[in-house]
Amino acid sequence: MNEVNYILHLNAVLRKFANDSRINASHRSLYLAFFELWNQKHFPKTIMVNRIQVMDLAKIRSRTTYHKLLKDLRLSGYLQYYPSTSPKNGSLVYMFRFDTLSDQKMGNTCSTTEQVPDQKMVSFNKRNNKPIINSFKPTCPENEQIVIAYFKSEKRGSLEARKFYNFYESIGWKLNGKHPITNWKACARNWMIKADEIKNAQNFASESHLKINPGGIKNINYEEPL
Repeated sequence: MNEVNYILHLNAVLRKFANDSRINASHRSLYLAFFELWNQKHFPKTIMVNRIQVMDLAKIRSRTTYHKLLKDLRLSGYLQYYPSTSPKNGSLVYMFRFDTLSDQKMGNTCSTTEQVPDQKMVSFNKRNNKPIINSFKPTCPENEQIVIAYFKSEKRGSLEARKFYNFYESIGWKLNGKHPITNWKACARNWMIKADEIKNAQNFASESHLKINPGGIKNINYEEPL
């Protein structure tokens, strides 16, 4: 089997999805789950899958929904499915290729003797799947002055800009202390939105207090003796 071109295949199948009225978001999610496993195994002729693992990747909760979507993808010519007759063996999936000039047809499947059906399925919880590399590169401003200039372009004060810069500089420009920030300007805009929300909430609380206690009159405790 010739090496699968990751980008050409994925672009081609996504175009087919866009033009296929039978395909909805759930079909796309399930197919991409299979594609992820196929990629992790370096695009073999067939892949052995664990239903629980695939449902987890595709965010599908219902077993009935899983089998319905799988049947739709099979009948629509995106893959072929060979269910396992033994709980110890995983089911086999043949992924049709779309990175070639002409789309493959349903008849171009490999025989079951080529699929090594007696291979044992490793438990999903014991699998050491390769981590998926994040293609987004982290970004952070070069210095504080760049942040101040950006905040001024958004008509915000330099003090707010310094607070933003110092906060994220102290935590290494990461979200929740884990994930590197990929767009610091978008993060800054979220900071501004939250700052406005806090300010509006404080103003609302202050106005509500004046309505309940006009003129700043001290609250009277009627339980105290005169």
